Amino acid sequence: MNQKTLATISVAFIAGLMIFSSFAGFVMRGGDSDEVESTGSAWSPEVFGVDGRLIDWDFLGIGDALGMYPEDLVFAYWIDLNTSQELIDAARFALPPSLGMLYGSPGTLYPSKIERLSWAFFDNGWAELHWVKPYPLGTYGLAIYHDGYQMIPLDEDLFKVMGMPVLFGPLKSVENVLDVISNDLPTSYDFTLPYDECADLQVSALGGGATDKDIEALLPMGGGYLEYYLGASPSDEGYVLTAKFRSPNGDTERMVRDIAEEYGLEFSPGDDLVVVRGQVDGAKLTELLSALTAP
Repeated sequence: MNQKTLATISVAFIAGLMIFSSFAGFVMRGGDSDEVESTGSAWSPEVFGVDGRLIDWDFLGIGDALGMYPEDLVFAYWIDLNTSQELIDAARFALPPSLGMLYGSPGTLYPSKIERLSWAFFDNGWAELHWVKPYPLGTYGLAIYHDGYQMIPLDEDLFKVMGMPVLFGPLKSVENVLDVISNDLPTSYDFTLPYDECADLQVSALGGGATDKDIEALLPMGGGYLEYYLGASPSDEGYVLTAKFRSPNGDTERMVRDIAEEYGLEFSPGDDLVVVRGQVDGAKLTELLSALTAP
């Protein structure tokens, strides 16, 4: 990742971190972490007690998250935070930072733990989604309405929208996601690889020779493919991992082959799709994820 891209993401993350740290008690008001059970059954976003529309969207995998993001989406990941801590730690090390990954435990940002989260990067911004048990929000600041949703300010240009999942990000990014949910903006239909997959950690990206060097520097393996997918989950023998590359260029295919050989993974080349599958020991999980997601 080049210096400008890393600085942009890091500044946004640190700003959000400071704001969420300052507002942690405010965000949690109305709940007691000791009394909240972690269960998804019979949850309702109405419990938040926020006027206007509430986000109510399936969030069981990255395919659900992709349907909420605008068509200029280039990179996203989704993770089930009920998975093994080892996989969470590996994802935290290998992937761009997210507030939910760092502050997902009960009593930090919310009364209960963040069950699942997604982070996404667009051409013109980023956004984060948190699946958390609804709780009475209580008093909050002056909100801005957009498409009937209340965008609650946390800072001059950071907002959250309550629902299932909770949406967080800069104003323009939040507005774009809400426009997609309201069918006022299209989502991207270029993502095809994740929809037949199921994993505790899922990463998707579009490559194809990005003209913006900042975007290219964020993409796994520099974006030398039309589409990228990675999925990883715990198994009895460590972790099972699948990586797919649609129409990779020659350099990318050679890199993928070398990684597969190094870690003892199955390498399956095809006319339009290269697939890597196999088991990896927990001791090598962070190293392998880093190799497959590094620019």
